[in-house]
Amino acid sequence: MKKKLQKINDYEWLLPKTVRKEMKVAGKLIANKAIYDAMEDGAIEQLSNVCCLPGVVEPVCALPDAHFGF
Repeated sequence: MKKKLQKINDYEWLLPKTVRKEMKVAGKLIANKAIYDAMEDGAIEQLSNVCCLPGVVEPVCALPDAHFGF
């Protein structure tokens, strides 16, 4: 899932809502390259899951401390 992120600038990455048919809005990751490289793929999967929720407002943002799990 991480490879589907599109770099906007040095600190923003876009997860287009076309990545999954269930996604209602796009997702955005706020992170520098070092944090992006260290981020778990599961964290981006969770970002996409939130983008699928009913009533969600664009964009759904994941911050640098995003991680996989609860």
